[in-house]
Amino acid sequence: MSHTHSSYDQLALVQASQAYVIEIGETQAGLVNRRPDERYFTFIAASAAFHALEGHRFATPSAAELAARQLAAPRRHSATRLAS
Repeated sequence: MSHTHSSYDQLALVQASQAYVIEIGETQAGLVNRRPDERYFTFIAASAAFHALEGHRFATPSAAELAARQLAAPRRHSATRLAS
């Protein structure tokens, strides 16, 4: 019985957490996660190109997405120049 109760407690904690995937174009940059006891969202990189943001904290998922877009912007311009 206590095992079932423990599972429900873990489920409640997961449900209370907030997590959002950050995508730049078709690339999954990472995700941000905030536990109920945290004020900020923490970035977890899903691609090596966004490792520089790993562990950074953001007030909102939108702020994290903007940072990821800014990090990706020079790469897109460089790729365009090389293709020309």
